[in-house]
Amino acid sequence: MVLGPSFRRRCDDGLLPALERFDGLFFRVARKYLGSVKDVDVVVMVDDLTLVDGDTPLAYREPVGSEWGKQRFSKEVLEKARAFNEKFFEKKFRNGRYSVVYLAMGKQYAKALPDLAKFGVKVVFPTSGGPGPKAQALKQWILGVESVGDK
Repeated sequence: MVLGPSFRRRCDDGLLPALERFDGLFFRVARKYLGSVKDVDVVVMVDDLTLVDGDTPLAYREPVGSEWGKQRFSKEVLEKARAFNEKFFEKKFRNGRYSVVYLAMGKQYAKALPDLAKFGVKVVFPTSGGPGPKAQALKQWILGVESVGDK
């Protein structure tokens, strides 16, 4: 599962795992329901659009801008992040353990991802409806995952 960046974040001092540091809707849904399933790995997209594992320790950083969804990214930023993220996924998918990747993010952030089809995984990416239906889809996906092959 790949969670997109979140404007809302916990301000706690020190380091927190990426899944805990960010506190947007998709992060709260993921934290609530991931405890009831096994074998779901979480990857988080951070502010520069690069990916880290969900347990990567992150310090608090003030979000840029006043509204997260309104940010625009230059072609150079997207290309740099896409190249980094492609290498990240090459390592992640090397062992053939994953067959499905769920994307919980806005379309503008997905532009920083490589073409995941080349890794031989099915991509689940709800893009219609507002945050509520997308959060509900995330919950249903998490609760429906039952084995390593379904990740």
